[in-house]
Amino acid sequence: MTTDTQCDLRFRLVPGEARGEFVREGGTISYAVGGAPLEHSRGVVVLVHGVASNGSRWEEFAEKTALRRDWTLVRFDLRGHGASECKTRAVLETHAADILEILDRLGARKAVLIGHSLGAQAAMRFAALYPERTRALVLLDPLVDEALTPKALELRARLPILHVVERCARFWNALGIRRRLPAYSLRAHDEKARKMLEKGGDELQAFVKEYSSPFADLRHIHTADYARDLIEVGRSTPDLTGLGIPVLVIASSQGTYTDATRLSAWARKLPAGRVETVACFHWPLTECPEEVDRRITGWLNGPLPE
Repeated sequence: MTTDTQCDLRFRLVPGEARGEFVREGGTISYAVGGAPLEHSRGVVVLVHGVASNGSRWEEFAEKTALRRDWTLVRFDLRGHGASECKTRAVLETHAADILEILDRLGARKAVLIGHSLGAQAAMRFAALYPERTRALVLLDPLVDEALTPKALELRARLPILHVVERCARFWNALGIRRRLPAYSLRAHDEKARKMLEKGGDELQAFVKEYSSPFADLRHIHTADYARDLIEVGRSTPDLTGLGIPVLVIASSQGTYTDATRLSAWARKLPAGRVETVACFHWPLTECPEEVDRRITGWLNGPLPE
């Protein structure tokens, strides 16, 4: 592991974090470890970002959460995002295996995974593939099959088009036609978004439009990787009912992509499932970060199996 160095696409470290990097199956994975030292912590918490995002999504959380006193916190760029360079398609199983590699490098037997949107899909897939390495899951507005809104179902109907877009984009990439992406700090973007939320009205609708816009997303991610993100988000939800893993679901009350009532019903089917609803559309770490932190911290600091 190395200390922070300047690199265009690497997310900024918060105090107490150190950066790590490894190469696996054609991808370079960039991650950071902070919070309590592993040998003195309650365990490892892995923070997994969503579509067209990167590890800076968790910068504010990693810096401010009370969990950093008692837990080892890991955040990283999913392959194809930020500084995790990858020119081949990354499926949920690949993301899960990357997380497993991080745990192995830390010498961690198990981890709590906290994921938003695509990150929630990756977290659930990890639990389904490696239940013995999964201590608990926290899913922020996961796009589970039983709770999708008409907007989400409309996006799923476009999956065949997304496959074509990805194949075409990868063909052009193989010919050397590939954009140079700028550095992207989601923390700075979120601070701007909160000013829009405070104003309400037209500014509120502009926020939802911008955060739902593929054109806005594509400024910060390669086209092939973006198409793959949306394909992976659209995959069927794995069955978690027989795993016995504690799961906290944080539902979005406004339901851009999921219906909170049906998401709650899904969560209650899990033997160790619990659901909390917060006032937001789909981006809780942007819209209500303090509330999300409080719900997660309260749950994780309760009794959890080792």
